[in-house]
Amino acid sequence: MPLKIAHSNSWRRKEKIHGGFRRWLPIFHILFILLLIFILTSLFYRWFLENKGSSQKGSSVDLFKAAIVDGIGLTRPNSIFIKNVKGILENAGLSVDVYAGENVTIDLLGKIGGYGLLILRLHSAIDTTHRFLYLFSAERFNRTEYETRFSNILGVEPTAIREGKTFENESYFALRADLLGYMNYGGLNGSTIILMGCNGTNSDHAIDRLFEKGVKAIIAWDGYVDLNYTDKITSELIKAIYEEGYDPNDAVRKVMEDYGPDPVYKSELKYLANPS
Repeated sequence: MPLKIAHSNSWRRKEKIHGGFRRWLPIFHILFILLLIFILTSLFYRWFLENKGSSQKGSSVDLFKAAIVDGIGLTRPNSIFIKNVKGILENAGLSVDVYAGENVTIDLLGKIGGYGLLILRLHSAIDTTHRFLYLFSAERFNRTEYETRFSNILGVEPTAIREGKTFENESYFALRADLLGYMNYGGLNGSTIILMGCNGTNSDHAIDRLFEKGVKAIIAWDGYVDLNYTDKITSELIKAIYEEGYDPNDAVRKVMEDYGPDPVYKSELKYLANPS
C-alpha cells in the first residue's frame, strides 16, 4: 500500500510538471518566433543597406544636374568658391543645387541622389581600424542623440554612423562613405563624385561599394589636403572640364601638372573610374 501511495504521488508530481510545461509551451513558441523574426529582419536590413542602390544597366541620374554639398561651410564658408563653381556649371547648361551649412545632415547624405555630378565639400577621415572612409555632416555630435536617433541603423550596422573629429577638435556626426545615398535606390547610378576632403582614395571598401552602386567615377585626394588648396584645385578642375572641354581624367592630370600636389601635405588629386 505505501508503494501504491508513493507511486500515485510521483505520478501526480510528474503530471503537474508536464502540465506546467504545456502551459508555458505556447509562450516559448511565441518567443522563438519573435526571435526568428528579429534575426531575419536584421539580416535583411543589413543586406538592404549593403545593396540598396546597387549598380544597374544604364544611368539613373540626370547628367545635367549637379549638387554642391558644403558641410564645411558651417564653420569655414567660401562664397567665392560656391559662386564660381555654380556659375561655371550653369553656363555649361547644368542646373545646380547647393546644400550648405546646417542643411548638410546625415539624412541628406543618406537621401542624396539623382545628380550627374556630386561635389562634396565635406570633412572626411579614415577609420584606421577597419579602413572605412567617413563623410562628415554639419550636425554637431551628441552622444544621447547618437544612441536614440540612430538606434535602428546602428543595431544592424554598428559602424554606419560615428563621431568624426576635425583637426580643430570639432565633433560631427559622420556617415560611412559607402552608405552615401543609401535611402535613394539607384540614385548614384551614373554619378561622378568629387570628394574634396582628406583621404578620399584611401578606402578600398568605400570605393568598391560606391562603384557597385553604379558610381561612374570618383575624383579625390590620396591624403590630407588643405582646405584653401582643395577649393582652388576643385575650381580649376571644374573650369578645365566645363569651360575648356577636357575629359575629367585629363582634367585631373592637367590641374596636377599646372599646380602640383598639396604644398603642405603633398597629397595628389586622383581620378578613379568604375572598372565595370
